[in-house]
Amino acid sequence: MIENYSKYIDETIKLIENTMFATIATANKNGDVSASKVTIVNDGLDIYFQTDSSFEKAKNIKENNKIAINLGATYAKGIAEIIGKPIQNEMFINKMKKKNIHTYNDYSKLENEVLIKVVLTEIRIWKYDKIDGKTEEYLIIIDLNNKISNKIKLDNMSYYE
Repeated sequence: MIENYSKYIDETIKLIENTMFATIATANKNGDVSASKVTIVNDGLDIYFQTDSSFEKAKNIKENNKIAINLGATYAKGIAEIIGKPIQNEMFINKMKKKNIHTYNDYSKLENEVLIKVVLTEIRIWKYDKIDGKTEEYLIIIDLNNKISNKIKLDNMSYYE
């Protein structure tokens, strides 16, 4: 079923704006996966975080730019790119100072820090609705490339086949 694409986009942007820490997953060229907790800021659906250029996540992104981001009951896929140094990006610095001054103070000015931008390609949201006293579980899949969303009732096990 096609659902309200704009509504889900607005909800996701608000969620990202209100999320300080996210778990990201990256993989190297061989497919070896790692996960890390990072402080995030956003500009709409674009997500930004910083890391040391020698850390595994930065090395993985250089080899394989596909990334997953967990925001609790919402998770997203995207394409990551190292775009420079955090201290050189005014938007990032202003938002990071407001969201997490400790991250800004402790890391943003370090020599080896790099700024990573993630352009989201897909968002998956787990939702629960109470209908007639019963809880119904849904998965909302938002395809950002095609600008469509689908709401799938999860008792429909054919989704998993």
